[in-house]
Amino acid sequence: MIRKLLHLHRFRLILLNIVVILITGIGSSVEAQTVIGARELAVGQATSALHGTDWSMFGNPAMMSEDQRSVSFFGVRYFGLVDITDMAFAGSYPTKFGVLGVGAHRYGDELFNENRLRLGYKYSFAGFHFGTIINYGHVAFGGGYGSAGALGVDVGVAAPIVSDLWIGAKATNVNQPEYGSRNNERLPRELSIGLSYQLSDMALFTSDVVKDVQFPFSYRGGVEISVIENLMGRAGITVEPLTFSGGFGYSSDLWAVNIAVQRHENRILGYSPAIDFKISW
Repeated sequence: MIRKLLHLHRFRLILLNIVVILITGIGSSVEAQTVIGARELAVGQATSALHGTDWSMFGNPAMMSEDQRSVSFFGVRYFGLVDITDMAFAGSYPTKFGVLGVGAHRYGDELFNENRLRLGYKYSFAGFHFGTIINYGHVAFGGGYGSAGALGVDVGVAAPIVSDLWIGAKATNVNQPEYGSRNNERLPRELSIGLSYQLSDMALFTSDVVKDVQFPFSYRGGVEISVIENLMGRAGITVEPLTFSGGFGYSSDLWAVNIAVQRHENRILGYSPAIDFKISW
């Protein structure tokens, strides 16, 4: 009886993942196009030129903070479904030779899961910022269906055009890694370029143009507005697929917390809530 219930539970999880993939993959928008970080999600995932973020280990490594050491934790529940959850960790450590970073990410359950371990380095010179990430990705299927891993390389550049206007660009998996030696399944490759503009202390505007090699262009944008001291409100939008997002965050000298929610254009899907927390010193 227990074994039968276990098989029914596994079948339900597999069916649930298939349904979500089919729903979100209507038309050409198969890619989830979701970033790591609640602030990043709230501003429409436009992260190529987003400075002051704690999740550049999963975005543009050239935007890693040079100001302070920090560790951050993140979680998101896609469409409100307990079986579709992301969890991540990131840490950065500035030195006189550049910024060192580490990140870890897990998606899935015992039936299917994807794990990433990321090591990063960022260096700036004469106003130009350069970053690179070495990413080890591993996927595993339950029920004895096996697993596979691959090593990828991400690169990023950024620079201020003027004091409050930044431009940034990043490319993921530039070495074209593949999972396993038999299925030739390549990891996603993506190129993005973006701008961010800081309007005094009142608002930050950010935008991206993103191209995955297998999917159409995606346009992303968001705004972050100061509500009161240390409290920020945010809103964003993406196309291909069309999503809407919003949230808020509070920060102090030693800690910060961000909350976001995203809504997919397909009304069958629910909301995707996310939260992250940072400690800095």
